[in-house]
Amino acid sequence: MSTITKPGNETGTDSAVEPAAVSATESTSASAAASATESPHTAASTSASAAESDADSTSLPESTAAPVPMTEEQKFFFDLKGWILVPSVLTETEIEEMKAEVYAAVKPDYQGKNSDLKQGYQGKLANLLDHPVVVGILNEILTEPPFVGDDHYGFRCENSFLMVREPGWESTVKGTGLPHVVRPPQQANAMRYQVQGGKIFSGLTRVVWELEEVRAGYGGTSFLSGSHKAHFNYGGPDRYRPNISESPWEESLYAAMEDYSCPPGSMLVFTESLIHAANDWTNPDNRRCAVFNCYNSIWAQWHRLNLDHEIIGKMPPKRQSLFRGAWQLGGDGNRTYSADNRSV
Repeated sequence: MSTITKPGNETGTDSAVEPAAVSATESTSASAAASATESPHTAASTSASAAESDADSTSLPESTAAPVPMTEEQKFFFDLKGWILVPSVLTETEIEEMKAEVYAAVKPDYQGKNSDLKQGYQGKLANLLDHPVVVGILNEILTEPPFVGDDHYGFRCENSFLMVREPGWESTVKGTGLPHVVRPPQQANAMRYQVQGGKIFSGLTRVVWELEEVRAGYGGTSFLSGSHKAHFNYGGPDRYRPNISESPWEESLYAAMEDYSCPPGSMLVFTESLIHAANDWTNPDNRRCAVFNCYNSIWAQWHRLNLDHEIIGKMPPKRQSLFRGAWQLGGDGNRTYSADNRSV
């Protein structure tokens, strides 16, 4: 049975906020139940293990697990808020293996940026690209049944980066610390969130894997919930500006933003049409360790991928289809990846 809770305010006060969604599915971790009562807008999911891979192998194993369908409750809150949190998706073994890969690849330089930004397309991190929980949600919000097949996905992956933030890391308003979107949702564009005929199309969509604990108010990504469906601009002088800079309402917009708490191994999904921001990482107990993967429809592309064919060629064929070109009409349709049909 699904339950609705009213967690405490994310700034640390005791005032109530909007109800949080807690899914009916079981969790393999006791921490999932705890986080469901602490984290706003969460939708707990069955922990589905991704297939193991080896960074040095010539072929990365493909998961045989069926997609975990997005629930009606998850769809309601995703449409309402523009983001959902799925706690405790990964097993403890998966978390430790993936953290080791991230920490080995990313070395913070304490100057506000990661000095060696790597991507999550190899090793065990590649299993996150098409994790069954990811596939189930993206099948619902980023594609349609006619474009989903047994040997290919109905969406594409076009960006991935790894993040490590030490306690004391500071964001900057000149970068992603300024609340921003991919493009203002008030305007027609291929990346925007929309709902037609009872079907969500999320546009450019981000999946974040939190591999360390995140505590509300201590530096996780924050969101202006509902802004993905805003019909008016943010008050600034330029209606095409994809952020809130120079808005006379800037203080009020910051005050309205929400964040979350979650245990390691949790998954965050949001539409890039939603105003969101990086924040100072002030958690004294652990670093932030996260994998950010970005997805799009098979008909549109925002990021330049710049991923070598040799890396994609080591993936199983269905995972390779995440990196095919952005088109559909012609021949038998756009289903498979090849050196001649890949994202630039």
